[in-house]
Amino acid sequence: MESAGSPPYERLAAIYDHVMRHVDYRSWAGYLRDLLARYGPSPASVIELACGTGSVGLEAVRLKVPVVLAVDLCEAMLQVAREKALRAGIALDFRRADLRDLSPVAPPSPFAAGFCVYDSFNYLLTPDDLRTALDQVHGILSPGGLFIFDVCTERNSLRYFSDFEDREEGPGFSYERHSFYDARERLQMNRFRIRFEGEAAPAEELHAQRIYPLAEVRAVVAESPFELVAAHDGFTFRKGSDQSDRVHFVIRSR
Repeated sequence: MESAGSPPYERLAAIYDHVMRHVDYRSWAGYLRDLLARYGPSPASVIELACGTGSVGLEAVRLKVPVVLAVDLCEAMLQVAREKALRAGIALDFRRADLRDLSPVAPPSPFAAGFCVYDSFNYLLTPDDLRTALDQVHGILSPGGLFIFDVCTERNSLRYFSDFEDREEGPGFSYERHSFYDARERLQMNRFRIRFEGEAAPAEELHAQRIYPLAEVRAVVAESPFELVAAHDGFTFRKGSDQSDRVHFVIRSR
């Protein structure tokens, strides 16, 4: 895989909320709240994985979902999340950990539920990474605990990101983004080139996501210490399929 510049999200963190300002995070949080209510008793404690700048988790707390810890691999994204929580007066703890190694955030007592959204599982680039992540999640959830994650499909990549470019300016920065899809390798690539005011050279990042067939995701779940509860078409309770743009998986810890 080609490499470029900074690690993913390290420099993008400073402008991420501007780039993603079109996203209705409250609706995301509301959907998660509804999934948790539909498939289990109200959880006493919830963890968010791959939380980014904390937008979903903070909205979930506002909707009375008891998110007590949010985790991400990128410290720069976490710093933005902490500042947002402080401004909002929300006591949500943010810590750094990899989806494939959650030992740094293993709790004294298990979490009742967890979620990992906005296609963060697509950043796990091999089936072994998926298996490891699910094993790690299982280790921090109580028996019977629900875990919700979503994946983007090949249909989504082909429709919207097979060869997509955009450019924009914001306060103190400009950026260019080129998204392209390698169908042979099933890799969705997103290249960012960001120019910050006062910096001589642009910052560059290359983000890679594996676009899994849903049958492969289902097979990994079947091998895991979870049972599949549901797989829904994006933000609905209809059955998800490879014709969906996004599929939300609800699984239960055995």
